[in-house]
Amino acid sequence: MTFKVIYPEAKYFRSIIEAVSKVVDEVAIRVSEEGMSIKALDPAKVSLIDIALPASSFITYEVSGEEVIGVSVANLVKVLKKLKKGDQLEISSVGDYINVAVESQLRRKYSFRNIDVQVPEIPELSLEFDVEAMLLAEAFKTAVRDAEVVGDTVEFEASDESTLIIRGVNASKVETKIVAGMPSLISLSVNKPSRSAYSLEYLEKVLSLTGVSESITLKFSSDAPLYLEFRIAGEGVVKYLLAPKSI
Repeated sequence: MTFKVIYPEAKYFRSIIEAVSKVVDEVAIRVSEEGMSIKALDPAKVSLIDIALPASSFITYEVSGEEVIGVSVANLVKVLKKLKKGDQLEISSVGDYINVAVESQLRRKYSFRNIDVQVPEIPELSLEFDVEAMLLAEAFKTAVRDAEVVGDTVEFEASDESTLIIRGVNASKVETKIVAGMPSLISLSVNKPSRSAYSLEYLEKVLSLTGVSESITLKFSSDAPLYLEFRIAGEGVVKYLLAPKSI
């Protein structure tokens, strides 16, 4: 099958691929008439990234049927490194090759061999969470960066619907309180007081997505996985699931 798609804001696509590159070295990308999707599970099985870019996200979407293409995300990141705002990204397949072209003042075209990458068998997860919050992406990024100052663990806590706490935990602590009524907290729902800790090393892998998503939905329960959802322009969605850490 041959296909051709054009994504309107190449820098957004780069941020998505950068996040994937920190989870796996090679990835299988599923291209169908409905859209483009990626699922990747890190080798330690601590984190899962799930990306869906519907056909409506693209300004050109010429796809018939379904195909799985395999690429080295490290090589793809190198190609996309110098993208500028407003650049368009074209991806197409011809035979055994995947072509990536960047449209700006110049047209730059790169070709990669379509490699055989096994699609991970990831069962559908049905998780229920006691805390769900939506906050501005920049506020989330700032709180996580502050937590990194004191160590390698971040703790999320919510006792009621008035305050979300993001805390860096080590021999010393740093704490960010996001309180109802602040512009940075869009919504907060708490079914049960909850507190859970996670690895900052793994959470840092998706911070690049805060640059392409205005807000973030996060969900957690005590000693349970952390769920993050980033909404990308054009109805794209990136979901990230991270296992809890014992402290």
